[in-house]
Amino acid sequence: MFPHLKGHGQRVNLQLLQEAACRELVQLLERIEGSKVIVLDEEMIGPLDLVTRPKLFADRGIRLLALKPELHLPREVANVVYVVRPRVALMEQLAAHVKAGGRSATGRQYHILFAPRRSCLCISQLEVSGVLGSFGRIEELAWNYLPLDADVVSMELPNAFRDVSVDGDTSSLYQAAVGLVQLQRLYGRIPKIYGKGEFAHRVWEHAKQLGRDERTLYNGDKGVVDQLILLDRGIDLLSPLATQLTYEGLVDEFYGIRQNKLKLSAENFPSDGSIGGVGVGGGGNGSGPRIEESQSLLGDSEKKTILLHSGEQLYAELRNKHFNEVTKLLARKAREIHNQMHATSQDKSVQEIKSFVENLLPQLMVQKKATSEHTAIAGLLHEQVNAVSFADDLAAEQEFMVCADLDKPSAYIEDLIASKVELRRVLRLICLQCTAASGFKEKLLNHYKRELVHVYGLEVLLTISNLEKSGLLHLQTESRAYSVLRKTLHLTVDDNVEVEPKDISYVHSFYAPLTARLVEHSLKPLGWQSLKSQITNLPGPTFEDFQAQLVGIGGRHTGTTVTEGSLLNVPRVVLVCFVGGCTFAEIAALRFLAAQEDNNVEFLIATTKVVNKHSFLDSLMSS
Repeated sequence: MFPHLKGHGQRVNLQLLQEAACRELVQLLERIEGSKVIVLDEEMIGPLDLVTRPKLFADRGIRLLALKPELHLPREVANVVYVVRPRVALMEQLAAHVKAGGRSATGRQYHILFAPRRSCLCISQLEVSGVLGSFGRIEELAWNYLPLDADVVSMELPNAFRDVSVDGDTSSLYQAAVGLVQLQRLYGRIPKIYGKGEFAHRVWEHAKQLGRDERTLYNGDKGVVDQLILLDRGIDLLSPLATQLTYEGLVDEFYGIRQNKLKLSAENFPSDGSIGGVGVGGGGNGSGPRIEESQSLLGDSEKKTILLHSGEQLYAELRNKHFNEVTKLLARKAREIHNQMHATSQDKSVQEIKSFVENLLPQLMVQKKATSEHTAIAGLLHEQVNAVSFADDLAAEQEFMVCADLDKPSAYIEDLIASKVELRRVLRLICLQCTAASGFKEKLLNHYKRELVHVYGLEVLLTISNLEKSGLLHLQTESRAYSVLRKTLHLTVDDNVEVEPKDISYVHSFYAPLTARLVEHSLKPLGWQSLKSQITNLPGPTFEDFQAQLVGIGGRHTGTTVTEGSLLNVPRVVLVCFVGGCTFAEIAALRFLAAQEDNNVEFLIATTKVVNKHSFLDSLMSS
């Protein structure tokens, strides 16, 4: 169903995770007899697309509807199945539907599938509303980590960092722990565990306890994952605020990638599939993004939907490149396609021409379409990155990254405030300055607060409070963690190469994400041991653990089987788990490390959500 999840020779096959999630949903639905309609919470539409195809529901005669305050259901439907996140606010809508449905249809049964687990508060709300008795089955859909790509799994919780750091809701930490246990059921016990940060440590403590509780159920054999590295988003707040300069990162920041899908107005793309427009064109030798305007579970016919994952070969080649390299690759690909399609047939036999038309020409048409799509996207990005505001903001953030003038108000930020530009834009730069400075002096912090209140009003103080709770704004301490680590771990590289790079810092042009640099150092002999002394200034505990067979989490082996004689040639598999979200730039940096033969490593990346500088701040700015 999702062949791209198998990867190319990778030891961890994430298609098994997808199949397990799909099988769980089907089993729950089959327990409900009679005709059915599934009503999806908006937050569940994307996750459902990651594990199922529309055909699964069509074959069973099941309609899919989006959850809205007013829901019009066919009278003949016997069962209404809600697939929702466990949020109390949604229960009022469900109660309203039941009460309205009771007047229009008799004998109808309602059911709830909570993803990833049921909530006592939600059930209590239904009881208070007087409709709990109308619900037949109230089940859990234990979807914790969902496969985004062959090497990435996500919990798809955009507010996880805010929930924990601002609101004190730690349910996502427990959910992450349950997800780690589920992964070990599928792929076997992980023997070595390293981590940094308070919330990362709590996730592991939960997971370890859950593993002990299940030791009689599983054989505890070591699986295909050799090592787990848990990283708390709070140890590196600069990376999610930084501007990503990879192709995938820029697409996400400007247009938003939602569960491997990019939706853009169709008018941005040539209707004839021609390649042109902005002086950039394709690269690579793969097929293009498949357009599935009618294939998503709840499609949006007004926009063109482009699939962005490793199954689309051209995108797989482009996604992790610096944008400056992407334009060159696209131009080269466009020339190659043109030359092949217009090659003279004068010297070819009839058989050769027939073979070309039947075999090569369809491939070239697919490649042409792919190159055309990505040329159009690159053209849109060119307009964005060539804007003066983008260049000025990037220059300002890079000044902060090299620790220039951190202890005084930024004239550039003050000008932005005076011009009353978008608040998010201003706050991002202030938070970047604060993070690079390891906190503001009280006088400087109060100065920025006064300026913001004067221009944006008193309500900005609520957002500032959230930023302070989350650690993005705080007073300076004696520890100058970033300034020290910038030098010891070479977080900024002045002579960085963007095209055919040699270092992970290319993902931000010259800044290497701290999280990725920690993983890079952990790959070296005595890596984590040597790191421990360097990262003591970062917040939260530094921890390590070892799971012997007695811990007892195990399961079927779902990776490549190797003999002892071949173990030296088999890459080790490292699961890197980000608690609080990670960016596409961080993912690209880890993929870059995996591509270096000397490292002999494969990464499986787990995150609560893939975030960017906009979505990360938006989650903290909401009330």
